[in-house]
Amino acid sequence: MNAAQNLSLTGDYQAGDLAPRIKRLGLVLAVLGLGTGAALGAFGDIDSRTHFWYSYLVAFCYVLTIGLGAMFFTIVGHVVNTHWNITLRRLAELVMSTVPLVCLFGLGMFIPLLLDHDVHIWRWAHHHDAAPSALSAEMSSEEYRSALGDELDEKEHLHLIEHKGPYLNLPGFAIRLLLYFLTWFLMARFFLKKSVAQDTASGIDNVLGMKRVGAPSILLFALTISFAAFDLIMSLDETWFSTIFGVYIFAGSFLSCNAFLVLMSKWLQARGKMLDVISKEHYHDLGKWMFAFTFFWGYIAFSQFMLIWYANIPEETHFYIWRSNETWIGLSFLLMFGHFLLPFPALLSRHVKRNTNVLKILAGYMLIMHYVDLYWLIMPNYTPPSMPELMRGDNLPEHPFGLVDVFLVMGFVGVFLFALANKSSKQSLLPLNDPLLAKCLGHKNI
Repeated sequence: MNAAQNLSLTGDYQAGDLAPRIKRLGLVLAVLGLGTGAALGAFGDIDSRTHFWYSYLVAFCYVLTIGLGAMFFTIVGHVVNTHWNITLRRLAELVMSTVPLVCLFGLGMFIPLLLDHDVHIWRWAHHHDAAPSALSAEMSSEEYRSALGDELDEKEHLHLIEHKGPYLNLPGFAIRLLLYFLTWFLMARFFLKKSVAQDTASGIDNVLGMKRVGAPSILLFALTISFAAFDLIMSLDETWFSTIFGVYIFAGSFLSCNAFLVLMSKWLQARGKMLDVISKEHYHDLGKWMFAFTFFWGYIAFSQFMLIWYANIPEETHFYIWRSNETWIGLSFLLMFGHFLLPFPALLSRHVKRNTNVLKILAGYMLIMHYVDLYWLIMPNYTPPSMPELMRGDNLPEHPFGLVDVFLVMGFVGVFLFALANKSSKQSLLPLNDPLLAKCLGHKNI
């Protein structure tokens, strides 16, 4: 007899007809968003194509990080043997299961790397064909310096690029990216498969197997998300570096995952699903995680800024100088206030965390802020000004946000929803036979 029978659970824990509806919606959004985005930018001139691929990277990283946050949510629960999140864990596992399909679409980033040599997204990829201590044969000295928007003199900049050459090269980048995607695919498949198998198992071998694999999976997750953040985002500016950048991306990922779980749970309960197994106590805990990682994100963001400002090293400071000009300063202040100073006091209250309607609004807001954060990290590299332009404050590029950005994020959200609904239709939304389910249902916050 399984746990559901022992507990006399009588609620609706199947996606039912909701899954095909969301699957159709996701397919429409994916086709419309990615198709229209491609029509607007992928087949135009060099500038349009460059904008398209930068926007494509932002949208890809947005849905990928939500899935990776759910992967951490799933794995860490097994490692610490937590019980409060059992009724939410299958939802996190389903969100985690979107990562393989999202990564499949992420392979599209190889097009500007390998096929469209006029488009330079990761600019280092087009400089290592040159002989050591020489400029790229495809660019003049003036074009090279203008493309990089660099405040260093030519020799210093080339020295930095050559020094990073053993790591920042096309074969290494491609191999690492494929290894990240393969690792995430295997982890997502393993934990979801074992969890679903436990629903009908007579013992707890599947649970014990997930616990044994949990600790090394946490280490593997930490390494892959950190190095993927370095490769996909930080290396867009090949002269800049931050040792805590991977932690910064992780903080945003886990925060956005908890926000999405709030919205997903509320949406399901509004349609009669999971009513008796997800209570205010569980929303309270999701709110606590949102509060904790809002603070943690702010702490990492400030630490990164403070250390770079204090050291005042040119290779590091230009990252913030670019984002302090008149084009980007508004978005920088929006992140400071909107991603931290506003949600931090809002989530501080116990009453807010237990008011599920208010928490739902804050969760949706934090998902928007997560997109703004990734956009702020990635898009300034699209048209970086030169240092003299920054100092003079003239000829600064205009803000690039446009329809192509809207359609591409809509398309990737469609891919995400399609993958989520596809997996949701094949198993219960609740881990029915988990040995800690009864304890989870009786969970109370102090």
